[in-house]
Amino acid sequence: MQRRLFLLFLLFALLPAAVFLVVDWQLSRRHLAYLDSPGLAQALESSLSLARRALDAEKAAAAGEAARLAARLAGGETPPAPPGGAWRLRGPAAGPAGDGAPDAGPAPLLALLAEQAVPAAPERLATTDGHWLLAAAPLPGGGHLLLLRPLDAGLAGTLDAVARGGRRHRQLQLYYGELLRSDTLLTLAAVLVLLLLAALWLSRRLARQLGGPLRELVRGTERVAAGDLDHRVAAGAPAELGELVAAFNAMTERLARSQAELRRAERVAAWQGIARRLAHEIKNPLTPINLALHRIRTRSEEPVVVESITAALEETGNLQRLADEFSLFARLPAPARRRVDLVELLRGQAELYAGGGAMEVVWEGWPDSLILEADPGLLRQAFGNLLKNAAEAMAGRGRLVLGLARPAPGRVAVSLADSGPGLPRPAEELFEPTVSTKATGSGLGLAIARRIVEEHGGRLEAETAPAGGAVFRVTLPAGGDVHGSPGAGPDRTGGAAPPETEEVS
Repeated sequence: MQRRLFLLFLLFALLPAAVFLVVDWQLSRRHLAYLDSPGLAQALESSLSLARRALDAEKAAAAGEAARLAARLAGGETPPAPPGGAWRLRGPAAGPAGDGAPDAGPAPLLALLAEQAVPAAPERLATTDGHWLLAAAPLPGGGHLLLLRPLDAGLAGTLDAVARGGRRHRQLQLYYGELLRSDTLLTLAAVLVLLLLAALWLSRRLARQLGGPLRELVRGTERVAAGDLDHRVAAGAPAELGELVAAFNAMTERLARSQAELRRAERVAAWQGIARRLAHEIKNPLTPINLALHRIRTRSEEPVVVESITAALEETGNLQRLADEFSLFARLPAPARRRVDLVELLRGQAELYAGGGAMEVVWEGWPDSLILEADPGLLRQAFGNLLKNAAEAMAGRGRLVLGLARPAPGRVAVSLADSGPGLPRPAEELFEPTVSTKATGSGLGLAIARRIVEEHGGRLEAETAPAGGAVFRVTLPAGGDVHGSPGAGPDRTGGAAPPETEEVS
């Protein structure tokens, strides 16, 4: 499952990445194709041609003006000076500027002309004063006339821009075009690798987060289906999947509790049938046996006979009590509910098992009275069994703490904590019928106590206290009245009522 999820997430992650890369590559190719576009090259060539024609026209005009000025000078005229200036160079008809020098003119231009060879055709010059056209015309008496004609700044800028554009386009075509294509491919390859790594990491992470808990849920379901109701899914999961894991564990726990209750109910039902038959089989011969023993004792005064009959009657009495317990376990009557003061009921039971003060009884958290709707006879028997069990565990001497708490609204919890050796076996086993840790016990006391508590809508649980001793906790519905605030001081008289306190509602 985790592998399938990984492949599915990887596919979903790579599909948009592949679409993005294809679209980006197509756009890049389209943009790079502009460099080889015939229209762009034709436009650049047309611009260059127009610029050359404009410059050639200016040069032709400058050459014509220089020729006209030279002709007028040869005719003895003195023409007006042109805007840029005209100078007559002494020297041969042609040659470098060093062969002669201008007659007069501005110092920067004179210096330039002094270094400039006599051009055979008009040339363009650039100085700090601007852009010029230099044209030369021969003079009849020897030498040349040099004409500087200013070139329009806008035209000069346009010519330069067109020239730069043409050079850059040729550079892009010859060198940068291939470089840009290579860079584009490298960039797209790097992006593809990064997207692939990110997709792998994300897919693996999602597959682990989702596939792991799902796999554990499947295994947990199989184990629960096989009967292992103690199995719990411990895999951490995010958000809703975590809620699903928690719900699965809660469901398994409820199933385990339900199965445990069902098994206990089945065992109880089975033991009820056994107890019913045992009680019947024990009671049937007990009556004639008791009658016969009493007749024998009334007709014989011999000490040996009297002693033997007394011992036999004690054993038949034990058998009668055992039969009564079996009968009660087999046919527990429905609770006849009425108002019962739990404080008074427990006080009376504690006095019976306190052993004349040998066992210290401590009351913690009790009010003056606590009224419940319950069957007083059944509750008295249940708490009597628990108090008797605690007294026997402490051999009649020790400390018994009777505590009261409210674990939830509408519920009261009575705890009986003794200072005995603690539970000799797991708590649930103690409530099984016929399970007893005493040589003479029937094992039905705790089982009957639990049935009585459950018939009242409560629970009976047991545990070993951390400091030693056993703790039995009875939780019952509390729908009656409470008078007096909880008492804090222990009662060491072995059965007296809890300390009196002020009344609360």
